[in-house]
Amino acid sequence: MRHDRDIVHARQRARLVADRMGFEVQDQTRIATAVSEVCRNAYAYATGGKAEFRIQEVAGKVALVIEVGDRGPGISELDDILAGRYRSRTGMGLGLLGARRLMDKLDIETSGDGTTVRLTRILSKPLGMAIPEFINKLMDELARQQPLDPVEEVQRQNQELLSSLNDLRQREEELLEANAALRASVVEKEVLLKEVYHRVKNNLQIISSLVSLKARKSTNPLVRQELDDVRSRIHSLSIVHEKLYQSDDLARVDLSGYVRDLCAHLRTSFTARGDGPELMVETDNVALGLDMAIQLGLLINEIVTNAFKHAFPDGARGEIRVSLTVLPGERLRLEVTDNGKGMPEEATDSLGMNLIRALATRVEGVLEIEGANGDGGTRVTVTMPLHGD
Repeated sequence: MRHDRDIVHARQRARLVADRMGFEVQDQTRIATAVSEVCRNAYAYATGGKAEFRIQEVAGKVALVIEVGDRGPGISELDDILAGRYRSRTGMGLGLLGARRLMDKLDIETSGDGTTVRLTRILSKPLGMAIPEFINKLMDELARQQPLDPVEEVQRQNQELLSSLNDLRQREEELLEANAALRASVVEKEVLLKEVYHRVKNNLQIISSLVSLKARKSTNPLVRQELDDVRSRIHSLSIVHEKLYQSDDLARVDLSGYVRDLCAHLRTSFTARGDGPELMVETDNVALGLDMAIQLGLLINEIVTNAFKHAFPDGARGEIRVSLTVLPGERLRLEVTDNGKGMPEEATDSLGMNLIRALATRVEGVLEIEGANGDGGTRVTVTMPLHGD
């Protein structure tokens, strides 16, 4: 390459060889463009060089390898160029990066004595004959062929560019259609999922009503109490699905609203006449996945229910405080405190406490209980990983 026209000839040669090897038209354009860019760099920065075309086996397949060498000053900013951080005023960085994207492989060796760029494109199908035989046949054809006029090459480049733009426009339209179909599918699934949450909530409320009806008909106080506890647990599940039905995010539950609604329901259940302790809620803003929200809701239900039962029997006045705090290191702390008479020792082995321990294990939490001796005031703390998905 000693003149501008030699770059055009190298481009023509690259396309012809790629065509005879059996590369698809789009691959021919990619190879010709990559060769043109690398040869132009050699001519611009090293005042010329040499382009060698090889047909050889690479990883068991036939490949076209074009090696462009020069005796210029080398590329001092090569690492920055290949990392996309460097652009010269003449566009060398863009040329090398573009060539790398167009070919299967690009290797560069550079020093103060010159630069060699090796471009490789692998043929996806068999060559159809032995490589030496193919090269001899190709050399005969090249010896008889006259180079195309540079103007014709420019016209061909323009045609390739228009064809590529047309292909891009067609792909863009296909992507827009696929995106619209995907969006419609997502909306449809969101509607169906909302309907599922709504139906689950309604079914849980029906079950809760049946359990409540059974409790009222029972003459055994212990049975009534156990059925009321079951109804409360069912209601905590119902609230989760109600929140998801009302939310724009169908996969995650807003913790603040969920816990407040759950605690409001518990206070109403235990203080129907307006007496009993105050129940206060403090939560950080956080959203949880459905499974963890359900486990956490059941956990709060059991701890607060225990507080109402054991710390404030017979509607005694006082205060229950529920707090949820996001801790450093993606952890969540649930703390329920009361200033009641304290949890009696026999209550530490009750069904409610056993459920609390089991639920704390389900959320991978560490359970701590202070004041479980009946001396006044109890604090229950569960520290767990914050799984938001």
